[in-house]
Order: sequence, then C-alpha cells, then structure tokens
Amino acid sequence: MSDAETKKTFARRVIKSTQLNRVLSKLREHYVKDDHPEYLVIPYILTCAAYLEAKLNDSLFETHRQYGEEFAQAMMSLSLPNKLKVLVPTLTSGQYNINKNHFVYQRLISLIRIRNTIAHAKSEIEEVSASPDELTDMFVLNEGATKIPKQFLMTEPDITLGAAKDFSPLEYHEALEKLEKWFFHRYPDRLRKVAMVIERSTENVWEETVATFVKHLD
Repeated sequence: MSDAETKKTFARRVIKSTQLNRVLSKLREHYVKDDHPEYLVIPYILTCAAYLEAKLNDSLFETHRQYGEEFAQAMMSLSLPNKLKVLVPTLTSGQYNINKNHFVYQRLISLIRIRNTIAHAKSEIEEVSASPDELTDMFVLNEGATKIPKQFLMTEPDITLGAAKDFSPLEYHEALEKLEKWFFHRYPDRLRKVAMVIERSTENVWEETVATFVKHLD
C-alpha cells in the first residue's frame, strides 16, 4: 500500500454547547414570534438547562491544562448545582466566588431546579372541597357514573407543568447570556467590577478552597 493510500486517524473536539446555543436562538425566535406559546415553554427551558450544563462541562474540562485530566473529570462529575458553585473559584484560581445574591445565579439555580422537576415529573393528588351543588355526574372508567367537583372540569391542564412560574424562558435565556458576557468573556483578570462575582478574602484561601472541593467531591 502506497503512502497515498494509507489512512490516518484524525480527531476533533465537538463543542456541544455551541450547537445548543444555536438551538436556543431558534427557540427564542419562534417563542417571541408566536407570542409566547405554552407548548414551547418546556422545550425552551429544558434546552436552556442542557446548554448550561454543556457550557459548564466545556469550561471545567479546560482545567485539565492546569490540574490534569483526573481533576477535570472529577469537576465534570459533580452535580449541576455544584458545577455552578465551583465554576468561578475554579477558573479564577480561587480569587472569586459567584455572587449567590445576584439575579443571574438565582435564575440559574431556579433553572436547574425546574429542569429536575420536569425531567423527573411525578403525578400529584389534587384535592378540592365542594358542596353537593358544586358536584356533577361524570363517567369514570371502571367506576361508572361518579359525582366529581365541577371545578375539575373547568380547570384547564397546565401543559407547562408550572415551569414558568418563577421565571419565563426568556429570563432564563437572558441569565445564560449574562453569564457568558459578564464571566466567560472577562475571566480571569477583568472581573473586579462585575457584580455577579465576589472577590474572596486572601486569608486562608487555600484551606477554604480545598475544603470546598472536598465537600463537593464527596
């Protein structure tokens, strides 16, 4: 076999957060154009959460250059809330923490909570009080004609599962963009005036950082 016929193996790293960000742009376009339809709330929010985790994984993976691949893999194995918590101190060598009182952090933590609720959705028992004149007859499978509260028939099912109760998909998307703009575009040395992060005290920085990592890794 000649050199021209010899096959070589090539590899490239596919950045999943880039593709997910493109999907988010399309979702926002349709969500706004169609006047915030309920059927897009869950797909939009779940894609926001998928992008957040992909972005955190991509960023924490880069720590292998400084700390080695074993450390990077350990960071990526953390739960999603803990990935968000260790992101800033890890990428700034312990100089900054994320500001947990900032709206970006609060929206992203809410996003993670909503993602978990939707991904592990469970049926719930709904109870209402009703007087006899507030009941109506309805055929129920395996039960026959049964009296039920009229309120059960008047209430439209929430196809969003309450996903937008605290923040809208657009607000979650905005938080992701602010994280990109205010942290990823500015770290490690242009964060001093960014309210989303807090400069840590230089006292006992090493001991505290180690304790934090051990806590999250355990």
